[in-house]
Amino acid sequence: ERVRGDSSTSSFSSSSSATPMKKTRPLTVSEMNQQMHHYLEKDVLGPSTPDSRYVLEDVPYGLVLTVILGRLVGCPLTLHESGIRILSAMYGRNFMAENELLQGLGLIVDEDGCDNIPSLDKWREMSFSGSFL
Repeated sequence: ERVRGDSSTSSFSSSSSATPMKKTRPLTVSEMNQQMHHYLEKDVLGPSTPDSRYVLEDVPYGLVLTVILGRLVGCPLTLHESGIRILSAMYGRNFMAENELLQGLGLIVDEDGCDNIPSLDKWREMSFSGSFL
């Protein structure tokens, strides 16, 4: 296994005419990119349009859920919330309010995604009584 600082396997080259690269697990993002360019012999780019599932699906269904769970356990995720607000402004959408699954569970009560979220104790009480919002 390769160790950081071992120069015997870190001589990467973007030219395909160079000596073959020894297959090792990359330790840095730079090394990973160099290996992808070498083996694929083309650029590896991210999404080419802003309408990417990386935002349109992952933000309302992944990031928003993470923020809500953080609120439930009393650990606000302010940077995540800021990211949601910035992306919402960029896309002209309200990603906090777009997750109908969380709305159905009562985790997001209004269109603004406000903090009307039951506490964990309230959820426990509702689960035992069988009555949800």
